[in-house]
Amino acid sequence: MRRLIAPLAVALALAATCAQARVTRIEILRTEPFAGGAAFGTVGAYEKVVGRFHGELDPKAPLDAVIVDLDKAPRNARGKVEYSADFYILRPADLAKGNGALLYDVNNRGNKRALIQFNSAPASNDPSTLAQAGNGFLMREGFSVVWSGWIPGLPAENNNLRIEVPHATNAPSPIVGTVWDEFLLNDATTKQVRLSYPTVDQDSATLIERDRNADASSIISGDQWEFVDAQTIRLLPAGTAFRIGTIYQLVYQAKDPPVAGVGFAATRDLVAFLRHAAADDAGTANPLARNGRSAITRTLAHGTSQSGRYLRDFVYQGFNEDEAHRIVFDGINPHVATARLFLNERFAQPNRMVQIGHGFMFYPNIGFPFAFETQTDPFTGAKDGILARCSARGDCPKVISTNTATEYWQSGGSLLVTDPSGQQDGVEPANVRIYHFAGTQHVEIQTMPKGVCAMPFNTLDYRPLLRAALMALDRWVKDGTPPPPSRHPRIDDGTLVAMTGPTVHIPGFTLAKGPSPRPRFDYGPQFAKGIIDQVPPVALADHYAVLVPKVDRDGNETSGVILPDIAVPTATATGWSVRSPSAGAPGELCYLDGSYLPFARTKAERDATNDGRLSLEERYKSPADYAAKVHAAAVKLAREGYLLDEDVDRISARSAATAW
Repeated sequence: MRRLIAPLAVALALAATCAQARVTRIEILRTEPFAGGAAFGTVGAYEKVVGRFHGELDPKAPLDAVIVDLDKAPRNARGKVEYSADFYILRPADLAKGNGALLYDVNNRGNKRALIQFNSAPASNDPSTLAQAGNGFLMREGFSVVWSGWIPGLPAENNNLRIEVPHATNAPSPIVGTVWDEFLLNDATTKQVRLSYPTVDQDSATLIERDRNADASSIISGDQWEFVDAQTIRLLPAGTAFRIGTIYQLVYQAKDPPVAGVGFAATRDLVAFLRHAAADDAGTANPLARNGRSAITRTLAHGTSQSGRYLRDFVYQGFNEDEAHRIVFDGINPHVATARLFLNERFAQPNRMVQIGHGFMFYPNIGFPFAFETQTDPFTGAKDGILARCSARGDCPKVISTNTATEYWQSGGSLLVTDPSGQQDGVEPANVRIYHFAGTQHVEIQTMPKGVCAMPFNTLDYRPLLRAALMALDRWVKDGTPPPPSRHPRIDDGTLVAMTGPTVHIPGFTLAKGPSPRPRFDYGPQFAKGIIDQVPPVALADHYAVLVPKVDRDGNETSGVILPDIAVPTATATGWSVRSPSAGAPGELCYLDGSYLPFARTKAERDATNDGRLSLEERYKSPADYAAKVHAAAVKLAREGYLLDEDVDRISARSAATAW
């Protein structure tokens, strides 16, 4: 792994000789009322500001030198590397009524997530209506919400947030390298797939396949597939569908890699501009400034899944310090994120999944370090941690890391809270809280096509916990009020174990073979420089230890932040499922979806199906008794600081309206 920690004195001395990387120009493309000018509590109306920003980076500056291939990018007359990206802001129409906090939502594959996660709003990449504001939570609280582009190469559709970065070259020759793409189709109708990069040599490409991660790969004969164009392949004869559930890999040659790590610097410099600048070089005002000064007093960031991994890598690689040596984000909430990102490497593929149980196991930055604190790799002896660099430089954010059961089962979530050998609990730094949302799945929607996973997907809504976590993070940053203690499974109390499952029969339930392992990989001798020259990478025999949350007799988790839905259950809820026999690789963990199997309503009903779980009528005296227990569980969670009062009311009202 690349070692990114540099002595503070050397970095400061070098930085003093370099002009600062920065945003040089912003373009305001449109400013318009949000939600028809509706008022949100005492904050009032909101506005939407959409535009583009332009920046430049100095390859000689120490904080930018970690960007892979930046020194090989074209430069302007000032010797700087230029880029541009989209931004999108929702701000109080009267900034004086805002709360002074900038909430940066790291977009996920170009998509905005903050209103979905915190406002329980429908998905929209150009939210405009009152309905698209959801419950209005972020607006009622006065946040200025910011998004910007960071992923090179996104298509210009669906209002994706885009960034334009330079391409690296060994002028006058191009940079050519070996790349691999992995495909796993969850439908039986896909007849061609698109590559991450155009190939420069179709004849040298190799297509391989395997049924499961543990299986050896086999080469698909060249007469069984072909290129449709330089960036698309299909099976032969034409019209043949790729097999559902099969893991395909194409190894090929590509050229002109984008300097993708610029995406980290673009976020850093936009947030620094919005927080500190009055205007750009041409005098265009900072859209979050009033009376010639920025209205922002603190900065927070949220990222879900891919974008949560972005935040972990952003901090790990040293981007939480701007070129004026100021902290960028005061607080971050990486959500459902346990690894880092395939971004700051040559021929990056940041939109790729990381190991999730079946497929996608080879992509980089899923290995050590895992935890926020500095630990020792038991295989290499390396000492590192997600906060190692910022701890040395004094610019670490406050961190609230939130995860679901999916991350424990499918992406090594336990390694955030244990040592890499899985023998003892970790020791979280004072500026870190880790919350496990018991019994929940990765995101709030079903991600897999119907029938791919063997069990019904998990319908529990953990977003009330995210709202409370955000407010706790904001108070922590604003006035130092400590958030509630970390709450997650632990080795020392027996709630974090190697394997677990219900002890009674549950109709329709299939127990997984175990959590997805965390092997080590060989990416080649130049990986420390961000170049993967072992393609595809080689899985080593060593594994980091992965553990999962213990469950009770019904299969429900017993530790973490426990929603009333789990504390007062009506079903068995898990963060994992398995692939069905018709979907290929049956029994393997099913991508990101959990499962939800309701209890029988009566004893007679459960006896008829041999269900070993108590029925609803055996657990609760009446629907009113059930609703009272849910209300009590919600009140307790709010008193402990893990739930807001407004969500106590919502949860209690929903349970009171439940019909059995």
